[in-house]
Amino acid sequence: KRSREAQSEGQRKMSHTTVLLLLAGAVYANGFATTPLSGMLRRTVMPRGVCSRTPCRAGGLRMAAESEEGGLSDEDLAGLMGRVAKAKDNLDELPILIVDAMLPRQRLKFQAEDKPFVRQVMEEGVKEFGMLGVDPFRKQVCIYGSVVDVTDSSWLIEDITMNVEMVARKRFKLLGDPWQDPKGHHMCRVMYVDDEVDEELEEGGDAAQAIAKRVEEADAEANIQVAKELEGLVSQWKALVVETGREREPSQIENILKDLGEMPPVTSPRDRAMWVAALINPLPALGVSLEIRPAVLSSPSVSGCLQIAKEGIVTSIAHLDGTRPLW
Repeated sequence: KRSREAQSEGQRKMSHTTVLLLLAGAVYANGFATTPLSGMLRRTVMPRGVCSRTPCRAGGLRMAAESEEGGLSDEDLAGLMGRVAKAKDNLDELPILIVDAMLPRQRLKFQAEDKPFVRQVMEEGVKEFGMLGVDPFRKQVCIYGSVVDVTDSSWLIEDITMNVEMVARKRFKLLGDPWQDPKGHHMCRVMYVDDEVDEELEEGGDAAQAIAKRVEEADAEANIQVAKELEGLVSQWKALVVETGREREPSQIENILKDLGEMPPVTSPRDRAMWVAALINPLPALGVSLEIRPAVLSSPSVSGCLQIAKEGIVTSIAHLDGTRPLW
């Protein structure tokens, strides 16, 4: 009897391991793998003859806590499968542009002569791109950007130069290196990011991840408070820009606010922080604030994003009222 029970238990553990291997294979096949498969399986009972040092890469997955028996429970497996499905839904491939670090709602108008880009828009009718900017401090292309929609395009000089207008829509993270498709267009694989949820830590940081989650839950009230403070700072900043004559074109602040719309509610703190960053770093630029858009785009936490936005607008106010000039 004990022998049959042990055999049954072994088969159950083998079954769980097999499911994990199949899931990891599916993840790898779909191209969103970023962490070693061995990390996924390091706490799973492995059948004899299967090496835990498998060199392939499987991404975005982390083992759920193992049950007391040493294997994964049905609930753990269901959660793992749900995460695979969610990760796959958040993946996409986009043609890429490296022009400016745009935040959601920002509008950019410019003239373009780059032949592949002009052909994509004017001849092929491509209306969606992944927009990346350059970090002004690190002098590197950012790995976080925004999806932009082409809202208007027209020829300035037939077959040579076009006028184009784009509006940023949502944030993404670049996965891997860009490549050229058969038509010569630069493409990238991206993962859309939930703006109101902190990003998970890398594989191997289970304990740190749990601590970070508890800290963020404790910080939720503090985040709301900072988000509330931004409202008064925005009113002060807008008044100073207008009163000190810093607008570079007629009704510039008014036009910026038309593009950005109403300030997001305090219940969406990251969205509100990005809105503030888009206001003080508008397109075209005002030249009264430090560039914070790359930092806001890449901040892994809501609290970090809020602090960057707050410090950015406070510094700009001090520059505008003359207490601490930036330059």
